[in-house]
Amino acid sequence: MEAEFENGFAKVGDGEWIAAAGMPAAFKGTVSPLRARRPDGVSFWRGVIHPDKRRLAFLSLQGTMWCAVKARPFLTRIDLGERVHVLTEKLLLAPLASRRDSRLVRVIPFSFRGAFCATSLETGWVLTATASRVTKTVLGEDETLAVKPEAAVAWTGNAPTGFCPRLRARDLFLPRVPKCLALHFHGPAIVWFEGS
Repeated sequence: MEAEFENGFAKVGDGEWIAAAGMPAAFKGTVSPLRARRPDGVSFWRGVIHPDKRRLAFLSLQGTMWCAVKARPFLTRIDLGERVHVLTEKLLLAPLASRRDSRLVRVIPFSFRGAFCATSLETGWVLTATASRVTKTVLGEDETLAVKPEAAVAWTGNAPTGFCPRLRARDLFLPRVPKCLALHFHGPAIVWFEGS
């Protein structure tokens, strides 16, 4: 099951797929929705609570479908040799068999503000749709990379930690995210990020 790039679209054939909500943009044949299955090796309770369930489409396809997001025209293919965590909002398309689980990553202590959903994938590949070009950085042992939250796309290794040089008490309670918030990725890891 491979994807082809055609005029800014990802084009795939028969199979079971994870796609961005609202996909496909067009299809030929039959597309049926699937229930989000609990991935192998995931406990019952962890399988019940998946934050990406409503943010992705789980599809069975017999035919051909084309996927693209108008607001995010840059498509990037990430080959999965190990577990990769992709921001769910930037995931465009992946084989359903590669999905392992999902999690809500909280980056501000004691708060859900600024939290984002990440889908974990293993084996195969994943296509991301972003607003600008994506670059890949490899971090060695004890290296740290700071990334703006809106620029993060995917990573391997541990989840990032939030860092804010000046986190005031009101930043914990106001509905806005602090402007100086950064995500710190700690090596060894591989991080993909886009322009912000």
